[in-house]
Amino acid sequence: MTDELTQPDDVMAEATELSLAQKRAFHRDGFIVLRQVVAPELTHAAKRRINIFAGREGHLFRYYNELAESVEFPNLVNKSALRDILLRTMGPFDAPQRAMPMVLYPRDPSADVGGYGVADRDIPNFGFVPHLDGQWAGDLPRNQNEVDNWHSPRTEHFGSGDARSRGRNNTPFFQDPACRLGMGSFTAFVGVCLNDQTEFGRGNLAVLRGAHHVVQDFFRMQRASGGGIGPEGSGWPRLRPAGDGGVAMNHLPDAILEHYADEAERTPDGSIWPKPTPILLAEGDAVITLHAIPHCGTRNELGAEPRMNVYFRLRRERPGGATVVGDSDHPDRGWNGEFLDYPEGYDPWQVAIDKLCDHWSEWDGMQDVVAEGSAP
Repeated sequence: MTDELTQPDDVMAEATELSLAQKRAFHRDGFIVLRQVVAPELTHAAKRRINIFAGREGHLFRYYNELAESVEFPNLVNKSALRDILLRTMGPFDAPQRAMPMVLYPRDPSADVGGYGVADRDIPNFGFVPHLDGQWAGDLPRNQNEVDNWHSPRTEHFGSGDARSRGRNNTPFFQDPACRLGMGSFTAFVGVCLNDQTEFGRGNLAVLRGAHHVVQDFFRMQRASGGGIGPEGSGWPRLRPAGDGGVAMNHLPDAILEHYADEAERTPDGSIWPKPTPILLAEGDAVITLHAIPHCGTRNELGAEPRMNVYFRLRRERPGGATVVGDSDHPDRGWNGEFLDYPEGYDPWQVAIDKLCDHWSEWDGMQDVVAEGSAP
């Protein structure tokens, strides 16, 4: 893994398709940066809409659903070169109808101990805590004595502890009624930058470069074990001890974290904090990552203004599958966890498992590069 802060093989605004070299970099790294791919009038409109909501209530997400449906955000993909690049790289996908506008206000590191089990100020790299999207998030036991089972906890914090339970992020505890899939799946996580993030410490998105290879191998191991995929599957306890008697979500299993241990920092409790690759962006830049890339929004410690990005969770069309509107990390279920109707004989959970174990199968324009085996 590298600590370079420059991004490889940038795509310029006039491009509507990745070059062979850029595809090879995308295959190797699991993400690609696109420079000035979204026009200023589109980013201006998106920023204005965010500030209208923030100014109206003093709290950006009080009306999240209304904000997410504002046309200014889907336009960042649907009316920019991003649409053609995604079509030619990923293949047919549902045009986004919703998005996730995410604002990180400037803040100082604090002594607060949150869901990670250690003080905010003690988490290195501006609070980089990598995770994979599609996992339940909610209240946890307050101390280790309250944990009934680290691998498969079933205290009152987790409701019914099955597919009926939803977290505060609306993501189901399990995706399927049989509880064999512990996370949602999609194809591409796409971010559009609305202001200056060219220096690490301004709330940048950060990733574990190249970790998609390790993640795919891990999911394949879980599948081969005959158990579930994701948290509570083989090798992935849902909870872990953290801090001084604390409890934290196990956002990534040890087998993935250990892969990055040589360059990682450790807190006194033994927790591993991997070294990230920060995504350095200016207004109008965008980044495309695989679902399988562990990532995190980091602390806006150096910036003087709120960091503004708009994110999309997109998926290549799955014949028989659900329509993907652009913001959900559990698109095989409704936003509020409701079960959807599928054609007879279509198993969305098995399809999701197969795609998690073969993520490049959903990238039509990458097949020649995948066949090359160009990853190190």
